[in-house]
Amino acid sequence: MKGYTKEDIKRILGSSWPTMPEGHETGNQLRRRKGREMREGKRPYPTYPAKKVGPNFDENGKYIYPEGSGFNYMERLDPNSEWGGKVS
Repeated sequence: MKGYTKEDIKRILGSSWPTMPEGHETGNQLRRRKGREMREGKRPYPTYPAKKVGPNFDENGKYIYPEGSGFNYMERLDPNSEWGGKVS
């Protein structure tokens, strides 16, 4: 037999062997349980805002960049470039 057994590891670690509380569930078990509860109707599905609102957003929820923002990428690379196009 190769490697260490669980008892060997417990003996090596000594008091640093973790003891989990009764009924402990891992993150994956928690995610699976919550999903199962949502499908069974015991837990509501999360709701997410459809779009952002406010003075900086248009009617579709997209951010409106201020006039003159961004920079010309080709001018950054080569100030004498004939190519245009702002990058925000």
